[in-house]
Amino acid sequence: MRRMIGRIGMVAMLAFSAVASLPSMAAEVKLRADSWCPYNCEPGNRPGYLIEIVRAALEPAGHKVDYALMPWTEVLDAVAAGAVTGAVGATRDEAPGLVYPAASLGMSRPTLVIRKGKETKDFKVTNLDSLKGVRFGSIQDYFYSTEVNAFIDANKGSPNLVQVSGDNVTEDLVNMLIDGKLDAIVEDSNVVDYLLESKGYRNLFNYHALGDHSTVSIGFSPKDPNSTAYVKLIDAKLAELRKSGQLAGILAKYGVKDWQP
Repeated sequence: MRRMIGRIGMVAMLAFSAVASLPSMAAEVKLRADSWCPYNCEPGNRPGYLIEIVRAALEPAGHKVDYALMPWTEVLDAVAAGAVTGAVGATRDEAPGLVYPAASLGMSRPTLVIRKGKETKDFKVTNLDSLKGVRFGSIQDYFYSTEVNAFIDANKGSPNLVQVSGDNVTEDLVNMLIDGKLDAIVEDSNVVDYLLESKGYRNLFNYHALGDHSTVSIGFSPKDPNSTAYVKLIDAKLAELRKSGQLAGILAKYGVKDWQP
């Protein structure tokens, strides 16, 4: 049963929303990430749903959102150093020292993508160790899950393990699958769905979930004095967008459903 909010609770909520909407000081908010659609995409009219949410939260408060692509390892270093305001798509497990909104901004699940025909009656992917006999691709310095990253670290010396880096790494891995240079890759389920649907590649591959879901967020620099204000604005705006139905509209543009029941 849904709990009803009394008049006092509603007044308190409105008061918090009003305070959260006030900027501590108008600032330029530098957000960086590599392309990871549908979370964050190429800058432009469809920059990814995380970018749309953060702009809706921060820009009415007077802040200017500056979003651009950047290799992921450089992003995390720059945010930790305070040279960049926030890492889009970061998780607490991956970068625990950053400042995050209290609310989840999405759910991620590592998924194995395998070329159709590679699995036969003699070879089935039943666990990560099954991948030792195939050419397996992943993104350098990405955090997928504790289990997946432990497997990658344990097999870094194997010629079958291929790691890529750059701005459009997921598309690079998918192209290597199509060209037959790889047999399997690992990527977030939403990212794979978005890319393969947009390219018309969905029927070329089989999929296997690898582990549980984890929370996706935006991590802000602990060296930025405005970081706490930013996350409060995002939390307040997310609740507002969800209640009004605007969040569903934003997510629908990217083929994503609300992760909160």
